[in-house]
Amino acid sequence: MSEVAPPAPKSSCLVVGAGIIGACMAYRLTRAGHSVTLIDAVGPHAGASGRSWAWINAVAADTASYVTLRRAGLDAYHRLEQELAGRLAIDWTGSIVWDSALFDPDDNYADRPGIRRIDAQEIRTLEPLLRNPPVAALYSSQDGLIDGAEAASTILAAATEAGARAIYGFNADGLIAESGRICGVRGDGAELRADTTILCSGTGTAGLLAPLGLTLPTKNRAGLLVTTHPVEARLSRAIWTDTTHVKQLRDGRLLIGESAHADGALNDPEALAASMLHDAQELLPACGPLRIERYTIATRPIPGDGYPVIGPVDGIHGLYVAMMHSGMTLAAITGELASAELSGGGAQDMLAAFRPGRFPGMIAR
Repeated sequence: MSEVAPPAPKSSCLVVGAGIIGACMAYRLTRAGHSVTLIDAVGPHAGASGRSWAWINAVAADTASYVTLRRAGLDAYHRLEQELAGRLAIDWTGSIVWDSALFDPDDNYADRPGIRRIDAQEIRTLEPLLRNPPVAALYSSQDGLIDGAEAASTILAAATEAGARAIYGFNADGLIAESGRICGVRGDGAELRADTTILCSGTGTAGLLAPLGLTLPTKNRAGLLVTTHPVEARLSRAIWTDTTHVKQLRDGRLLIGESAHADGALNDPEALAASMLHDAQELLPACGPLRIERYTIATRPIPGDGYPVIGPVDGIHGLYVAMMHSGMTLAAITGELASAELSGGGAQDMLAAFRPGRFPGMIAR
């Protein structure tokens, strides 16, 4: 695999995608002195970022390198929170998890700082609103909860205040390739050129790469998110169970997501939303009658092996890819590390396991 070959500092950078990853990327590159243009076909957080349960965590990781990256993601958000001086609203209240895909009741989690096994009594103490707590769960005390749309907008505003230019309504339908280099994007009868093009385009990433002969495997998955009307009761923590997950926004609304829906469930989204509301009501009867304010559906961008894809493409200059799930957890650290690489800081070791070149189809021939 080739080494990262960054352009000179104060180069021009084109960020494709105005979700949480694109926002953090634009902010960090602008702060590093680059001339940054960010584009999106619709506008800020129009895709998955604006329809995300938005859980910043290191729980959902199963390899040492991925745990390290996700933990660094939490630290990066703390740094970003300090830099933005109170503008970025993150609740660091943690989460209680008993989804069998994430919690092993036989593991004491001694090797995972900030994560531990708790019993039913401690669950009741940490979240009194739960009706029937399980015998045991995982408590991740350092997790952060945000409003995805609000966070993306806040970071994008900070990027533009620092000098980035944002162009919305520009539909990038192709990359400009000249002599083994990507020189920008074309779309809507126009071209936008830059020294480096950074794809933070979520589910649209594979389509932009395909005409270059590059195949990025994906297993993108649609998900439904229910927002309730505000309730007076206050959840102390986020809750993630085998069937549902629930957290509360600062205005009192509950966000309800599903851990897994059956094939075809999204063919009847109203029925799925009603089922999710019922599960949350059973879980938290102390919240009183819950009513659906709205539900949204978004497709999550998920690389084929489930791990992030971050970095340059071997054999093509001027192109950098940042596609992942969970983008909410990893956006801040991705912005930091990618900016370092694109500003002459050399290859960042933390990204070594997550390069595009691990997929044979992502190496230019």
